[in-house]
Amino acid sequence: MFGQFAATSQFFLYGRRHCTKTGYERHVENYQQSDLLEESLDLSERVFMVTGANSGVGKEVTRFLAKKGGTVYMLCRSAARAEAALKEIVDETGNSKVHVLLADLGLESDVRRLWAEFIVHRQSLDSPVRLDALVCNAGVLLNERTVTKDDIEVTFATHLLMGTYLLGCLAMPLLECTPDARLVAVSSGGMYNTAFPDWATATATGEAAYSGNLAYAYAKRGQVLLMERWAVEHPQVKCMSCHPGWTDTPAVDEAYGSQKKFLEPLRTPWQGSEGIAWLCTVPGIELESGSFYLDRKPEAKHMAGPFFTEGSFTKNSDAEVDEMIRKLAEAAHEELTPDAACVRAPQGM
Repeated sequence: MFGQFAATSQFFLYGRRHCTKTGYERHVENYQQSDLLEESLDLSERVFMVTGANSGVGKEVTRFLAKKGGTVYMLCRSAARAEAALKEIVDETGNSKVHVLLADLGLESDVRRLWAEFIVHRQSLDSPVRLDALVCNAGVLLNERTVTKDDIEVTFATHLLMGTYLLGCLAMPLLECTPDARLVAVSSGGMYNTAFPDWATATATGEAAYSGNLAYAYAKRGQVLLMERWAVEHPQVKCMSCHPGWTDTPAVDEAYGSQKKFLEPLRTPWQGSEGIAWLCTVPGIELESGSFYLDRKPEAKHMAGPFFTEGSFTKNSDAEVDEMIRKLAEAAHEELTPDAACVRAPQGM
């Protein structure tokens, strides 16, 4: 009981200091005087993929990467919203190298199809087949248990199983042979509330009553654990999780409604996004693979002990993480994922 109380209460106090707009403004004071994001950064030779890119944090990251000349693939579910965001970004930046790939990131078939479409599109161009950064940002928070057409709980499928694990597995061979590549999972401070539970609880297939907030927290903790594991298994790629802070986005409006007043003052979309843009573009030597970032700085992953110490309540054993990875592979049919030898040696590299 103390562990849960400490995790929840201490995260709220931590969030009030670090995750709000005033927290962001305090963190910015510690940034280097010569700011990478404000310099004449040239991303014209780099390729990026951002999921959930038509609104909120994903849209702001896409806008920044496009403004600096990068090739950006926007992975979106809604054609209408994607096209509207694409037009806005292209008109603002003058960068025509921004593309839309339509998919429901909670569906295995859609994730596999969009990856195939991405490879075909890259091979059709007179440019290298490469991927410098994948940002797994797409997500949802529902108050009632909802399943995909594959009969998988939507929050778990979109945030973790298909939208991060399967897409990351498909992208990893290309990331590994693109110099200084990175994979960024946009997690949440909500993961401070829990460890990753048993599979039935995480997937909302057990007897426990459904909680949208807990389903979200489980998936977000899973992303953090996955990036830790992949940082070890794929040392050529910087694999990080991160937190955008408490940011004023349509997703927050939809999930929290009037309750978002407890998160105020909320960050602007850019204030929540610039740390992610930094993770995408800073030289990899400055990054700590496997870490959980907020505003360009690795943060603690647990605070469930007395006086903000880590404690043990939100920690998973190596065996539990092994089991999570094994179950993810089974559920995403990882045995069907091709070796992707055709993209192991990108053109022009």
